[in-house]
Amino acid sequence: MASAKREMSGSIRLAVGLLFLFAGVEAHAVVYKVIGADGRVSYTDKEPQATLSERTEKLKLQTYAGAPSVSSMKDTVKRVTILSAQWCGQCTRAKAYMAKRKIDFEEWDVDKSDYARAKMNELGAKGVPVILVGKQKMVGFSEEGLEELLKSAAR
Repeated sequence: MASAKREMSGSIRLAVGLLFLFAGVEAHAVVYKVIGADGRVSYTDKEPQATLSERTEKLKLQTYAGAPSVSSMKDTVKRVTILSAQWCGQCTRAKAYMAKRKIDFEEWDVDKSDYARAKMNELGAKGVPVILVGKQKMVGFSEEGLEELLKSAAR
């Protein structure tokens, strides 16, 4: 009985250790943008079958999971700005948090705006969300990280 408990305890420690090891890793899921014959846009993580009536584009972006990274930028933004994508779960979470906290923000969708894509490249970001506050940028999202950026910008 004690041996079984030790094995279970060891398995739990291994699982927790692996969780922490991979917690800050970027999520590299392939996302496809499909434009149907009727012009409707949809997103999928499964490669769609090619048809003559629709266009498919493999997106070169990724979404970040785990701890966000915060760094300085040379320019200053006057409003909180989020570079996002419709298919990005972290982006949805960040926007919902800002709406709930009544934080006024501007959104630039990198799939719909050439300017947003160019800004993302200029910032050196490889995935979304990218949140800009004052002279700081956060790649990824955490509530605590955003609150810290807002406090820093208010000083």
